[in-house]
Amino acid sequence: MSHSIDGSRNSCALHGALQLIEAIDGVVPVVHSNSGCGFQHFLGVNRASGSGVACGSPPVSSSNVTEKHVVFGGSSRLREQLKNTVKVVDGDLYFIVSGCSTEMVGDDIPAMAKEGRDQSFPVVFANTPGFRGGVHHGYQLAARALIDQLPELRTTHPGTPGKLVNIWGIVPRQDPFWAGNLEEIGRLLEGIGVEPNLLVGNGQDSSAWHRVPQAALNLALSFWGEAPAERLAELYGTPSLVFGELPVGSNSGNLLRAVGEQLGFDPERTETFIQAEEIRLHRHLAALADTYFRAGFQREFVLVGERAQAAGIGTFLVRTLGLIPRGFVITDDLPDGQRELLPHAFGDIIREFGARLFFSEDRAEIAEIVRELKPGLVLGSALEEGVAREIGAPFLKLSFPLGDRIVLDRACAGYRGAATLIEDIGSALLAGSR
Repeated sequence: MSHSIDGSRNSCALHGALQLIEAIDGVVPVVHSNSGCGFQHFLGVNRASGSGVACGSPPVSSSNVTEKHVVFGGSSRLREQLKNTVKVVDGDLYFIVSGCSTEMVGDDIPAMAKEGRDQSFPVVFANTPGFRGGVHHGYQLAARALIDQLPELRTTHPGTPGKLVNIWGIVPRQDPFWAGNLEEIGRLLEGIGVEPNLLVGNGQDSSAWHRVPQAALNLALSFWGEAPAERLAELYGTPSLVFGELPVGSNSGNLLRAVGEQLGFDPERTETFIQAEEIRLHRHLAALADTYFRAGFQREFVLVGERAQAAGIGTFLVRTLGLIPRGFVITDDLPDGQRELLPHAFGDIIREFGARLFFSEDRAEIAEIVRELKPGLVLGSALEEGVAREIGAPFLKLSFPLGDRIVLDRACAGYRGAATLIEDIGSALLAGSR
């Protein structure tokens, strides 16, 4: 029996590629598809992510193919569009991505990219039709295209030997707090002597990607960061560290220890930095104590979000704040093998508290799960706001889509992000108790 998804929060591979490309300064996307693909990305992803985009949106070029190009082929249209884009839009790199219509008619996009390079245009490409997968797969396709094709265009920009670390797996805008999370993780890594290569956001441009082969380590902070790390291991023999979840609060210390050990850093320096961060977080917790008990913070909760986000935030809520998990709804489209491994990502939380684990991106299905569990606090996307109101539970928007919340450099990762998360949860509980 077929099943239609109500209110999907995971878009297509083309949009996932665009999310990565638009987060790199100086890289200009050239969409080879119909006009609706780019427009839908602007309305359905950029505006729903809560993150700001310059002048409404980065400059995105599109071939805007029509029925004629679907019937007779659109390669000539792409050739024309690429030349015009290079003339009109100033960029360090032009990135061709394809949609379903042009892929189905067999347009030779690699040939068009090569033709552009033969004319000295800095061009790369990725075949990203929606039928190849969802938004997260599109992130992986675009990352691989940059890894494989950039070395043909320019020499590398080396980092500090033995200290450069590439960070993978945080998908821009799909994680609404992506920019702030990366900035905080970068700050923590710098604190132990690492040179973090954030790759996206925070002024990162194509030069960051030219440095990728020079890294001493590839750090994957979600399952979706593992494929780029594996590709770099194949090409350059770079070791990788799979952390697999967003580091929040004290778990950030575990990440720093693992990275420091992998790179052979002085463990005493690492511990000194971690202890300073722990002391700062504990002061925030001490300041919270009166309100914590007065407002009844220890609630049962349901968390709806992607695997890395749910595991990282969920562990912090339970182990540090003492909240009680009723259920976790994982919304990214993980392969079956990863779903089987997921209970281990939550440590002993699932077993200790009898929390239930679900996999769904369907708004109606998730709403039914929340009704059944009847939690005292709901953390999720704008799509869960209605059911939280229905059951009378305080609600906090944390996952995509956000709807009416603005996020610029706010974070929930690291130690500073943990303090921000405490503020947001506390404010939601206080507002809900009025």
